[in-house]
Amino acid sequence: MTSYRHHWHIKIRQEFREYHIFVKYLIVVVAIGAIAAVARFIFGLGATTNLSDTYPWGLWISFDVVTSVPLAAGAFVLGAVVHCFHIKHLEPLVRPAIITGFLGYSLVCAGLLLDLGQPQRGWHIFVYPNLHSPMFEVALCVMSYTLVMFLEFCSPVCERFGFHVPLRTLRNLEIPLIVLGASIATLHQSSIGTFFLIAVDKLHNLWYNPILPLLFWISAVFTGLCIIIIEARMVHLFLDQPEETELLATLTRIIPWLLGIYLVLKAYALVFLSHRPVFDRPGLTILFALEILLGIIVPLIMFLHKRARTDGRWQLFAASLVALFGLVLNRFNVSMFGMIQKNAQIYFPSYLETTVTIGIIAAHVLFFVLVARYFPIFEHHPVEVDYGIPDHFHRVKKTLATESVKSGK
Repeated sequence: MTSYRHHWHIKIRQEFREYHIFVKYLIVVVAIGAIAAVARFIFGLGATTNLSDTYPWGLWISFDVVTSVPLAAGAFVLGAVVHCFHIKHLEPLVRPAIITGFLGYSLVCAGLLLDLGQPQRGWHIFVYPNLHSPMFEVALCVMSYTLVMFLEFCSPVCERFGFHVPLRTLRNLEIPLIVLGASIATLHQSSIGTFFLIAVDKLHNLWYNPILPLLFWISAVFTGLCIIIIEARMVHLFLDQPEETELLATLTRIIPWLLGIYLVLKAYALVFLSHRPVFDRPGLTILFALEILLGIIVPLIMFLHKRARTDGRWQLFAASLVALFGLVLNRFNVSMFGMIQKNAQIYFPSYLETTVTIGIIAAHVLFFVLVARYFPIFEHHPVEVDYGIPDHFHRVKKTLATESVKSGK
């Protein structure tokens, strides 16, 4: 027994030495973030955050929930594009998008627990549900969608360990799971926008309008596609995967339509649906202009250019503008900056809030790299799997694809 443990200790140390220095830094950052999260649970929200009655929602809600949920929307968007619209040549992009979605929503759940004043009572939403509350709908949908993402993540796990019958079951459920996931995601992506319809006298007129839920849903769709482009480019540059510029060209033809629709709706809401005054605060006007110009108009022009079909760097830059300014800045404008009242105290996140958020971001990147290292997420439905095995829980012989993943080739 002692020699067996010694063997595994040596193997783990050797494996750790093979990690890239960037991965080791990520592990340190995640560990620091975890320590900060433990401190939050020990000392409470009041002692560790700058939240108050004026600003009950801070960085953890603005980024870890309101922003992270649409950033992880690529899974349901691409799943619908591939399986509902039958654009099958994009299928190699689906599994990495599912991993990103699963990790993103898992960390969203962690962010929600951090922000709850009494996290040990989180189960009360099931026992004492408020059926008329958008918070109940979002909480239920986020947990349900996380479960759906977990079931889809189980496919590469079963392939990695050679479990045939669960794998076959998951493949038979693949399309129903994707349809269910797209339906659930549509509900809570828009309902997050519904939160802010309550803030009639608090959210600034630049962003408050009755079609905010629709704008939130459309922005989640085109951002999900942009995150897939960013992910594919990063995987190519840093994980030595094949370049997918030709596949991504299809997405660059879809995204301009969504950006155009969003821009028209945004202009319509600003002109006809928003209350007045609108441009009465220069700071918020600048933030709004940055969001629209750099996050929507410039990327729209870039995606319409022919270079977007063939130039991977062009694709990455345009998609990054959408994600950073069109989505992240928009969500912070709605959930934080636009909530700041004139001549009122301004909220700044505490060091612990910032540390936890950085740790969550690092955890997402770290877990994706580790999953990519140990599981076959870049091979979809290996042909080596034998479908003829009888219907019982059976561990099949490792396939060539599985062995290559294990060896890191």
